[in-house]
Amino acid sequence: RGVCNMTDELVLDPKIRNWVLLPILLVMILVQIGRSWVQVLLKGNSSGANENVKHMQLLSRSAKLRANNRLLTPVAFNMRLDYFSKKGGGKLRQKVAGGAPNPMQNPEGMMDMMKGNLTMMIPNIVMMGWISYFFSGFVLVKVPFMLTEGFKQMLQRGVELQTLDVSYVSSLSWYFLVMFGLRGLFTLILGENSVPDDTKMMQQQMGMGGANAMQFDPKKAYKAEKTALKYVEHNCVIDDAEEKFLNSK
Repeated sequence: RGVCNMTDELVLDPKIRNWVLLPILLVMILVQIGRSWVQVLLKGNSSGANENVKHMQLLSRSAKLRANNRLLTPVAFNMRLDYFSKKGGGKLRQKVAGGAPNPMQNPEGMMDMMKGNLTMMIPNIVMMGWISYFFSGFVLVKVPFMLTEGFKQMLQRGVELQTLDVSYVSSLSWYFLVMFGLRGLFTLILGENSVPDDTKMMQQQMGMGGANAMQFDPKKAYKAEKTALKYVEHNCVIDDAEEKFLNSK
């Protein structure tokens, strides 16, 4: 009796494509669209996030002033400098809450994170159960290039055949490939800000404590930007324009 080896090619029934591969792909796209809509409905209004956006926009405007100050006349530059750093009324001298907020002490943030995790876990559990129950052991596609043995566990989950070529993909592995590989398509369909990022959610679940180091502290940022504005040397490009023009003749 012949034994299938690494060089043999399997003939995949076209019905597998029509009744397994394409339905899994279609259902996953619909589930992803549904997840994005559910997340929009469950997402709360975070006042802290809105305040941080205002602070960062103000800091961005101040940084642009420092970078492009040579394009302004002395009068225009001084007006903008007073707007940002004038004593008693400058935007960067306003009192803001200091210290980076701890996400573990923010009930709204914790609730939003929990909702996001639920919208990620529940569809994944249901989809994996559906595929494992109805399509367990199916070989769906073959990638058009050779792969090393290290990819076998990733591409052939649920198919325990040691002699099967690594380039064949099982139904459960197809699910994971689609889930992590079609983010670009979902971005085109739903928009950049509407696509749930499963990778980021998993990182949040595994390492929430490390997020404190990346929190935004507006008080420190305002102080640093105010100091940077203080040491800007303004030289307008048109101050010596006549001299440059005459010297070029």
